[in-house]
Amino acid sequence: MSRESRMIKTTIIYFVGNFASKLLAFFLLPLYTAYLTPEDFGAVDMVTSTLPLIAPIFTMQVTESIFRFLCSYNDNWKRKKIITNSTIIFIIGLFIFIISFIPFSMIYKFNFSKLFIIYFISVYLGIFFQQILRGFHMNLDYSIIGVVSTLVQASLNILLITKVNMGGEALLIAAIGSSIVISIISALRIKIWKFIDFKLIEKDIIIKQLKYGIPLIPNQICWWIIGLLGKYILVYFQGSADNGILAVASKFPGLLTTISSIFFLAWTENIIQEYNSKDRDEYFSKAFTLFFIFSLCAAACLLPVIKIYNILTIGSEYRDAWVYIPILFIGALFNGFASFLGTIYTASMQTKDAFITTVIGAVSNLIFSIILTPILGILGVVIANMISFIILFYARIKSVNKIVNISINYRNSTIPIVLLNLSLIIYYKFDMGFQIVFLVMFILGSIYMNKGIILDFLNRIKREKS
Repeated sequence: MSRESRMIKTTIIYFVGNFASKLLAFFLLPLYTAYLTPEDFGAVDMVTSTLPLIAPIFTMQVTESIFRFLCSYNDNWKRKKIITNSTIIFIIGLFIFIISFIPFSMIYKFNFSKLFIIYFISVYLGIFFQQILRGFHMNLDYSIIGVVSTLVQASLNILLITKVNMGGEALLIAAIGSSIVISIISALRIKIWKFIDFKLIEKDIIIKQLKYGIPLIPNQICWWIIGLLGKYILVYFQGSADNGILAVASKFPGLLTTISSIFFLAWTENIIQEYNSKDRDEYFSKAFTLFFIFSLCAAACLLPVIKIYNILTIGSEYRDAWVYIPILFIGALFNGFASFLGTIYTASMQTKDAFITTVIGAVSNLIFSIILTPILGILGVVIANMISFIILFYARIKSVNKIVNISINYRNSTIPIVLLNLSLIIYYKFDMGFQIVFLVMFILGSIYMNKGIILDFLNRIKREKS
């Protein structure tokens, strides 16, 4: 199978497993906005937003290192060593988290503190097993488990919110239940007991994994600053209600981020395998240009859909969220572009460079959030978010070109850029009827701009069948 066919096949598999969960969360927004107050939704969002900040510190980013190292080995004996030593790092990290969190939660009371410890452990245990599935290239299993866990989470959310009237904690309990399902099914599919042997604990392997993972800790924290610090500053100046509105607004560009992240799941595997190929620069440049064009077209098409959906379904307390969505979309676009370039750091194992560029973005976000949020409120947060992602992207362009010569075909990107700008203007200026008309135009324009990808995809499917 060619690298392009392998890439397309892997992307489709990941798309089914990951997009289903995000799409379902999108359609459950009317339920959340109808039953949960902005204060309650904002409080839950603060808890879930805290997880990406502290998790890298306690897990030592072993969820990233185990995937990267498993991708390098097909031998089960070596895989057994990697998984055994990764498990040791993971268990020690969880133990340190538990003994640190219990006294902390007694001194500093916060919403859902009792659930947080269970939420942390269950979510990251699920992620740990999912990364092993990916490292074993069990992508179909990964996808199916993702769909099953999504159905479990959605069912629990509906039951606990509408029937039990649990409020915000229902979201956390549903996430815990979903993560437990992921862990159990993944462990059974992997036959995890066959890959753990504590006699194989080796100091050298642990050190090697930590050398890869530890530089990713400040990198991940900086990503958190770029994406989520503004929420904390907003709560400080404006309160949880405004954060609840921001949390709802953030769900919509989350669709675009999800599409990008699904692509990266497949692309990361591909770039690791193709990193030493002779035509890698040309191959990576072509892939980035296609991703760049596709992302712009996707954003142009999604904006009118979201405007219509917002008008028809979102509760009145959250209705103001629509104003902030386009700015968040632009931030999500540049987040995706920067993340694409970040996969090159993963393939080259030059994680220090990833950290340096992310620090630049984080510092930018911190400065602009502190300046703009007290003056503009929610608008200040989303503008700071957008600016920091743009700065991060340009910092990575300069950095990555020292490793791989990436060139962007801006000529082919002109029409998608025009489409996106038109979509932004129409989003703010016109009502639902015009949104529908222009949506059809944007879809047709996007099909035209991506006709090469579509035709290539259809031809490869025909060849696979024959």
